Amino acid sequence: MAMAALVVALPASAQTIDFETSDGFCRLGVYDTWEQSPFRTGAIASPERYVGITKNPDTSLNEELGIQPNPSEKVLAVQRSRFGSNTFGARIDFADPLHMTTATRYVHVMVLKPQGETANVMVIGLGKRRDWKEQSPETEQFWEASSSTLNDGSWTDLVFPISTNEYVDIHSLVLVPDLASPHLRTSDFVAYFDDIEINDNPKPRIMTSFYPVNFDADQKPTRTDRALNSASFTVSGEAAQNVSVNKTKVYSNQTETAIITARPGSTVNIKMSYTGGWMSGYAYVDWDNDGQFKPAIEGNKPVAGSELVSYTFLNGYNSLGESQPNGNSVSGGYITCPTFTIPEDTPFGIYRMRLKVDWDSDDAGGNANTNNLIVSNGGAILDVLLNVHDEKVDISANQLNGDVLADDGTVLSEKRIPFGQVFKIKMKPAPDFTYTGVVITHGYNLDGPEYVRDNRQYKSITIPASSFNRETHEYTIPASYIDGEVRIEGLFTPGENPNPGTVTPKYKVTYKKDADGAFYKDGSEVGKGKGWAATEWISAGPEPVVTITADHNNGFNTTNFNLGRDYKFTISVGSDYSISGYKISTTDGWGTTIVTEGNQTEVFSGTKEMTVSDLAATSTWFTTADANLNGPMIDVYLMDAIPTGVSHTTINVTSDVSVYSIDGRRVKNPSKGIYIVNDRKVIVR
Repeated sequence: MAMAALVVALPASAQTIDFETSDGFCRLGVYDTWEQSPFRTGAIASPERYVGITKNPDTSLNEELGIQPNPSEKVLAVQRSRFGSNTFGARIDFADPLHMTTATRYVHVMVLKPQGETANVMVIGLGKRRDWKEQSPETEQFWEASSSTLNDGSWTDLVFPISTNEYVDIHSLVLVPDLASPHLRTSDFVAYFDDIEINDNPKPRIMTSFYPVNFDADQKPTRTDRALNSASFTVSGEAAQNVSVNKTKVYSNQTETAIITARPGSTVNIKMSYTGGWMSGYAYVDWDNDGQFKPAIEGNKPVAGSELVSYTFLNGYNSLGESQPNGNSVSGGYITCPTFTIPEDTPFGIYRMRLKVDWDSDDAGGNANTNNLIVSNGGAILDVLLNVHDEKVDISANQLNGDVLADDGTVLSEKRIPFGQVFKIKMKPAPDFTYTGVVITHGYNLDGPEYVRDNRQYKSITIPASSFNRETHEYTIPASYIDGEVRIEGLFTPGENPNPGTVTPKYKVTYKKDADGAFYKDGSEVGKGKGWAATEWISAGPEPVVTITADHNNGFNTTNFNLGRDYKFTISVGSDYSISGYKISTTDGWGTTIVTEGNQTEVFSGTKEMTVSDLAATSTWFTTADANLNGPMIDVYLMDAIPTGVSHTTINVTSDVSVYSIDGRRVKNPSKGIYIVNDRKVIVR
């Protein structure tokens, strides 16, 4: 794959500095906005020693992206001093002033910082109004942090939107390498800058990430009269598929949760629910999976292989080549894109699909025209995955000490089963073995990386023995798992258990957050406010006393919280028991459930602390409205608690009583301990 830098046509007023020559600047130095900084008071001698032009320390090729981000020979280096403030930086005095108005312009700067130094970068403009003779040319006219994300330890093209009052001339630009507070630093580090370019285009010049957008990925909408609400997909041969949109951001990445299914040759109809008017719709598919969307239009229609596959308005035409009177594609609250077809020769697999609401632009990152930016015109971008599949998929099983079979007893050996339909399996342990569950891996390229160009290729899910039918030892694989190749790993362990699917009852604690930030368990308030923590004790007769603590480390704000980052659960039992499994699930109020499960073969006693970090990538944002209308729930289940200390009980072994130890051995004279007696777990005291 080869990705070239984006070629930008510069306006006549654009200014560039590349440090290969002295063109564009007349002096280099340092600057600190803190007036008592030793760099301003003279306490540090020769501050110019902290900045200079040097050899580029990193001209390497980014093999994953297929580009050389910065091949320059010379770059600007600045020593980030721990003695300056967080707005200390390199000062570049322009050879010719930059003439500003109230219109927004964009400063592009290539930035490289050491690995781990990822704090924001800032630009500061020093200058004066042309009509204010008494104003100093060192007046700070703007402070702007980057509107794009810095790559860790590699060259990044950062973009800074700048604007001033009318008639301002900028004489100097200050590049602040690190906005983190320096008060705890014990040493300095060196940051590098290169290829400064000031123009009217907000797009980064070089694509250093996959599927970029032409604005901050966390950008919030700037308009309340326009919004993308949802999208529906009608694909021939498939059930209708709908995707809701996170309206708190201009860019909604739903690739972890929304997968549209289609077969080669299928026709696809896309309808977007949109609040507002005078906007158009666009659909893209990355057919070659190279991490970008490449439109190819000839004769006012997409050509074969174009990754812009459908649009309602572009230069006066839609994607069918039909002339359109204007770009107002909203009708009855919907934008309906023209039908397109999945090419017949499309290989089976996962592809990124992007929907965009915008105005007359084929740029998948959003309209970058300063007079009609996608952020300003009320547009939006939605990314989902497209699963192009066969009618049947392969299913196989790998295991030792037992078999995973189809429910009819046949072996799973590259068996072909219908796509998207449930499938029942059956466990058959070898003699003297039992099973603890299976691991199901499903998707494409199961022996390759889990993610390709940020697109998930497959998932692995552990299904515990408790999910199997205790009598038949069968489990029905959900239809959503039959979405590509399916590979099953049977988990077998020594021991003879007549009912290996049997576990003790689940113990459940349910916490619910209301719109005011209070928390309830079974209708009773258990906590409220920041730093809330509650502990519940649950017991059931002779079963163990289980303590489950839910601790919200950061408190709630009034609008939303993220389960994956903010929650920590601690599960503990009395000293006479150990825990062999747990499960935490959340429901976002709209029917989505996210589950994390502990290792069902792991046994621990005392306290088990779990930070739900593995939910971070797929966690659901809860809003006040969700809490008020839909009741998001957090459920903690104890899958199995095993007694470990027992006494004062005996068993009379008769001909009709079968007694086994926990490891599956027959016992004739049981003493104190834990046994399986007539298929039930018994404590001998």
